[in-house]
Amino acid sequence: MTTSTLSSQFKATFADNFSMPDYRDPDVLRKVRMLSELPPWQLEVVAEAVDVIELKKGKRLLERGSDDGHTYFLTEGDVNLIAAGEDASTVVSGSDTVKAPLANLRPRIFDVETMTRVQVIRVPDVVLSAAGCSRLGGPAITVESPLEEARHQAESRLSFHLYRDLKNDVAVLPSLPDLALRIRRAIDDETSDARTIARLVESDPAMAAKLLKAANSALYGGLGGVETTSSAVVRLGMQTTRQLVMTFALKEVFVSEDAAIRRRMQELWKHSAHIAALCFVLAREIKGLQAEEALLIGLVHDVGVIPIFNYADKYPELTEDPSTLDATIQRMRGELGAMILRQWHFPPEVVAAARDAENWTRRHNSAADFSDLVIVAQVHEFIRKHTLEGLPPLDDVSAIRRVFGDTATPEKSLKVLHDAKAQIDEMRSVLRS
Repeated sequence: MTTSTLSSQFKATFADNFSMPDYRDPDVLRKVRMLSELPPWQLEVVAEAVDVIELKKGKRLLERGSDDGHTYFLTEGDVNLIAAGEDASTVVSGSDTVKAPLANLRPRIFDVETMTRVQVIRVPDVVLSAAGCSRLGGPAITVESPLEEARHQAESRLSFHLYRDLKNDVAVLPSLPDLALRIRRAIDDETSDARTIARLVESDPAMAAKLLKAANSALYGGLGGVETTSSAVVRLGMQTTRQLVMTFALKEVFVSEDAAIRRRMQELWKHSAHIAALCFVLAREIKGLQAEEALLIGLVHDVGVIPIFNYADKYPELTEDPSTLDATIQRMRGELGAMILRQWHFPPEVVAAARDAENWTRRHNSAADFSDLVIVAQVHEFIRKHTLEGLPPLDDVSAIRRVFGDTATPEKSLKVLHDAKAQIDEMRSVLRS
């Protein structure tokens, strides 16, 4: 059972004596620590977005490895947290459980099962971000100046505007091109062969040309060149073709009819393509990470910037000064990007990479993952531009050690990428075509 079906499947109330506070009431919602200091207008919008979920004993609330874009708080009852290969730990409801989110690392590292009948409240991550709340449970952001306060309020209104439009199915969000979706579905259908996929690709001559260029590049080149789309699909393989088609199609998302925004979109595409090429090359050196998936993830890591561009013209406080808009993008793009990628039905590791792309001090004890690749690629982009503004000391960026090994240094990682410059340039050329 996935968490996305919780509201519809388990929202029935139980016995009459199971009486609990109404967390859709803004005054009651202030019991949640991270919301306690919000101004009334923000708290009212958050209350509007709250779901109250009630489950019987023995139900699964959250699944390990999932990321449904919501933060949960246990308000009544007991649950078990079950990590892979470890004994369960029990969380008993009380004042502390309302203060801190429940099993909130993403993708989630626990299965959460009910030990009694329980009540939880859940809030969309994008709403918490709009309110200036840390997803990991910190208090509301402290405003430092009247200018910062005005920007913060405009950011909140923009995010709440976007959330309401999304809820009402009228949001101005980027959508994946239809051809890419049809090709993805066809490849996922095990009865499709290379000729079937080639016919779909050939319906877009530009897409076919890009796929041929990729198949004939030094990155995939065999003993001789390929001249037909079906031969390109055979050389690349179905899954590589699937990822490359999705990657090539994404360029259509970075467009705008507004000239000023179009320029910003072009800059965003150029940056994303460079990060994607770096991720591609890095993934080729790491066991267990598929290079073409890393390429795609690098390309979508900043997709959350696009709705900010689409909505920002309605908020002059954010657009009058480019540096103010940049600050807004910096704070909002992670959660917005995660929200869009969930809408596109991308898996949790892709969602996590977009959300954590600039979580420079992100730590975990597992092998390098796609989020680590994006972080390392972006650090090297900072270095390439000869600016470290906004970065912590590089020794604190533990993703570098997970990607390059325990003995890695920033200098060693630079050398690895310098040695792979030809591959990086080749992939950038493929993306530019």
